[in-house]
Amino acid sequence: MSKRPSAPVPQRPRGWLSLKTAAGCLDMPPDALQRALECRAVRTADGDIEANIGGIRAGTLGLLMRIPSSERWLATEGT
Repeated sequence: MSKRPSAPVPQRPRGWLSLKTAAGCLDMPPDALQRALECRAVRTADGDIEANIGGIRAGTLGLLMRIPSSERWLATEGT
């Protein structure tokens, strides 16, 4: 007899957040976040483009700038 969970276990999102989603988490307009990232964008040694704003790292994924998802983005106040 195997035990089955009573409810599905929520999966952590993996991959990248869009600028729109990240801007919502930061309580700022997506255009403002995009401009801030573009102003700080640099080419890395391996040819990628990255930007860092106060510890928030973003990189290009295709033609779009994306922010890697992490527990920090998913945390809510008071938990």
